[in-house]
Amino acid sequence: MPYDRCSEVDEKFWRDLVQADPEDIFRRTGVRRHQQVFRAPYFNRELVADLKQQRIFLADAAEEEPGFRRCLVTLLYLLLIDQAALGPPISPLELPGATMFFQKRGPHAIPGAPLEERFGNDPAALAAAGRRLGAEKVDKGDLALAFQVFPGLTVEVILWEADADFPAQVSFTVPSQLDRFWQLDAVLALLGVVVKEILLAVAPGAG
Repeated sequence: MPYDRCSEVDEKFWRDLVQADPEDIFRRTGVRRHQQVFRAPYFNRELVADLKQQRIFLADAAEEEPGFRRCLVTLLYLLLIDQAALGPPISPLELPGATMFFQKRGPHAIPGAPLEERFGNDPAALAAAGRRLGAEKVDKGDLALAFQVFPGLTVEVILWEADADFPAQVSFTVPSQLDRFWQLDAVLALLGVVVKEILLAVAPGAG
């Protein structure tokens, strides 16, 4: 990811959000605009998008730098997503054009490696991080968790533990039809957000 800070997100997204119909955003996402502010459920916390200040921040950590990807997916969620039109979970590799876009290495790699390294031999720590983020268990792999990033926008993380014969493997699902609203670089940013939040949610000293 070539960008790190929220301030590096294209200002056009902010301008578009200012001009967007608040009732349309509420219809699509369930998130209301109060004067110049949106407050959206984000994992099990609340994320604030302040249009006047062009700031996005966690309600309980207002001074924390939110980062480029978190800001990007927040703006694109409010601007474009219609949660009623999203479908059941599929691999991001099943999205149109995904096999050409996603790579095994480099900036377009699906970011499973940090989770494989951290949780491949420690699924209990992943389960604990999931609880802190309000995830729900699903019946896939050795451990699978469904994270509601924003209302209606759920990403599953599926872990197969390392054993004597195979290394750990992590895969993801995203809603089918997500490509109707987002380009694949936004989907990749979403996966990066999920990975970062999981790693941040690991208790100090866990594992």
